[in-house]
Amino acid sequence: MFFRWFDPRYAESITKSGQLSIRWMEKKINEYLNKLFKTGDYDYVLAVDTDSMYITLDKLVETAYPDRTNEETVKFLDRVCEEKLEPYIDKCYAELAEYVNAYAQKMKMKREVIANKGIFTAKKRYILNVYNSEGVQYAEPKLKMMGIEAVRSSTPAPVRALIKNAINIIINKTEDDLIDFIAEKREYFKTLPFEEVAFPRGCKELDKWQDSMGAKIFKSGTPIHVKGAILYNHILKQKKLDNKYDLINKGDKIKFCYLKFPNYLGEHVITTPGKLPKELELDSVIDYDKQFEKAFIEPLKGILDVIGWETERRRTLDEFFI
Repeated sequence: MFFRWFDPRYAESITKSGQLSIRWMEKKINEYLNKLFKTGDYDYVLAVDTDSMYITLDKLVETAYPDRTNEETVKFLDRVCEEKLEPYIDKCYAELAEYVNAYAQKMKMKREVIANKGIFTAKKRYILNVYNSEGVQYAEPKLKMMGIEAVRSSTPAPVRALIKNAINIIINKTEDDLIDFIAEKREYFKTLPFEEVAFPRGCKELDKWQDSMGAKIFKSGTPIHVKGAILYNHILKQKKLDNKYDLINKGDKIKFCYLKFPNYLGEHVITTPGKLPKELELDSVIDYDKQFEKAFIEPLKGILDVIGWETERRRTLDEFFI
């Protein structure tokens, strides 16, 4: 393969110019707002990404527009962005174009969302409680989520719904409300069938991990969902059920679930291409507690650790000495 325009300097110039553009605007926005509010060296820019910036205007709302409804505040901020911030950004990028002797000024930034609350867990992983998106005003705020498990296809569908509900509680209610919700849904989760609590995955390289020569039917280091698939095929053949139920083949979409010990398989996982056959008699050993922890609690903790919330009430020794 050959590309006549390949040159690492092109790639370097693109990434460096992108970094310069966003960092230039971060500096300018902070200068503008610090001057406006006479705050010295306050950092109004909460985060920046490749082509975006998140800024806080809480001081503007507190000083210039206090005691207003959310709807009135959002309309006010929408007007401020359109009439003040966007023209200022255009002016600053014109300065940058002149500074670097650009052929033409092509940089443009527009306001995307207005939110009253946000949680940033890592780069490109955040939750925003959005009242206005690109000029569209919402009667009720909508959650905008990026990189959060609630929107991942590898999370069981009922759990995605639970995580979204939990996030709504985190944004709009209290830690006690969340703890009560988790306790209630833990019991609800245990009533769901295998196919609704199991993790969806793709099953690749099935043949690679089968071990017909060893003491076990799979090799050491086999990925957990593949291990469950090999076990499933093996037990169907052993029980002479392979004519009634489809075996799992390479490339199939599958679902896997943790099992409690002891069980007659002697393993802690089972995988199926769909429903769990009744004849396998494994419904009673599905490890609902572990499934709930892995699918729901662990992703939620990534958010809760940032804000210092817990998933259950904890008692301390001090309580016993009051």
